[in-house]
This record gives sequence, C-alpha cells and structure tokens, in this order.
Amino acid sequence: MVDLSNLKLVEEVIEVADDSSYADAQEFPPPIPEGVYTFVQGKPEFEATNDGFLSATMTQTVSGGEQDGQKIMFDRVSNKAFDRQGVKVSMMKDHLRAIGDRNPYRTHNEYATALAAAEGQPFKAQVGWEGYCGHKDTEFEIEKGDYKSAFSPKGAKNFPNGADITCPKCKQSVRPRAKITRRIAAQ
Repeated sequence: MVDLSNLKLVEEVIEVADDSSYADAQEFPPPIPEGVYTFVQGKPEFEATNDGFLSATMTQTVSGGEQDGQKIMFDRVSNKAFDRQGVKVSMMKDHLRAIGDRNPYRTHNEYATALAAAEGQPFKAQVGWEGYCGHKDTEFEIEKGDYKSAFSPKGAKNFPNGADITCPKCKQSVRPRAKITRRIAAQ
C-alpha cells in the first residue's frame, strides 16, 4: 500500500460518476479559423502581473456566423503601457476601445470597473493561430523568462489541416490555439 499520510487530502468520499456512464476526455477540435469575428465579452477575472500591472483573463464567445457560440478561452489583457507608433497604449485600453468605451482611465480600479461593466458587450477582433513549446521535461527545457529558445509557430499555415505539429527541437507535439491578436476599435 502507498503511504499518503503526509498529504493533505479531502475526505474519502470522492464523487465520480459510475463507470457505466463515465465521460472520457475527447480530442480537441481544431481552433476556429483565422479571421475577424464579433465576440461577446466574458466575465473578467483580475490579478496583478509580476510587475504590478492589472491583468484580466476572460473567455470570449463568438457571436454570429458559422462559428457562433465558439469560445476563445484565456484571453488576457493588461493595462501595462507600451509604445505603438510613438504613442503609449495598452491591451486593456485596446479592448475597451473595441467595446466602444473611449473614457480616460488612470487607475487600476477605474480600468477594472470599466472592464467588469463591459461583460456581455460585443466587440470585434482578429483571431490568429499560434502554438508554443518550451521543451518541458526534456533536455532542452527553457529557463523561466528565456522565451528565445522556445518554439512558437504563428499562423494557420504552420498547422496543416488544423493538426498538431512536432517541435523540431524536442519532438513534442505542439497544438494550434486560436488567440485574439488584434482588437478593432469601435467607430
């Protein structure tokens, strides 16, 4: 018998469906095709980034068209400013502008309040595909923060027929993932 006495486990009543009706995990379908979609914003979950900026993670749902109801999960924006064409911008402000909110926000609380109020609102965004391999559990595993040695293909053209591809360095499987790559400001 295995000794589990050093683990902090829940009580022994572990609720699982009986074996006759157990639902096995299914293969993931390919991500939604690259393109521009109308989404409905999901509920934001807030946290601080490592450098102290506000970050929000949401599940966005496609509204209309052939992909209606499909989801983009783990869509993350932050209010960390960066330069775009010589102007300070942020992904969070891009998101709010895509919803049609052009108000000036200066505090984390103002951004969070605006983003929470936008739940259920439509916005347009460009979707692209990407994959990532950090060579985990191999001799090539990268150090935290050393993304230069990672394998990160971008674009559906790199994933024929939406299938997984093999990392050329460590030979692990790399799955394509749909990601919002650009938010389109509402007029």
